[in-house]
Amino acid sequence: VGVSASFISQVEMGKISPSLSKLKDIADGLNTTVGLLIGETDNRNSSPVVKKKDRRHTNHLGTGINVDLLSRPDPFKQMEPILIKLDPNATSGEKQYQHYGQEFIIVLKGKISILLSDTEYILEEGDSMYFNSNIPHSFKNLNNSISEALWVVTPPSF
Repeated sequence: VGVSASFISQVEMGKISPSLSKLKDIADGLNTTVGLLIGETDNRNSSPVVKKKDRRHTNHLGTGINVDLLSRPDPFKQMEPILIKLDPNATSGEKQYQHYGQEFIIVLKGKISILLSDTEYILEEGDSMYFNSNIPHSFKNLNNSISEALWVVTPPSF
């Protein structure tokens, strides 16, 4: 995952704290989730329902990209549904990334570009796509207003 054994050792001993992106890389390398790595195994509320007001949020995918986690933490779940809200012209970055798994996307609002290797796909409201995450990919909002998409990623990564 691009870190040394001594870095991992320092993290394990609490001497340093990795960035969220590095923590995500470590979780991907171990085929687990960031939540499980940081001890998020609280399943006291066994209800399968997540109320809108109770959603967990993150923005570690980049500036202007807000992610709502739509399911409860569960070390046994096999997919991760997320709602991504992209500010005007927000992008996942200049570099494409890839990881183990698969992704399904449906655009709920706006217009989003998905770049898979060298092919750009333009998705508008109601459009969807499914792809293997090992294909280098990136995305960006093509709208001058917020775009929203429901993303389902497997295996879970948040």
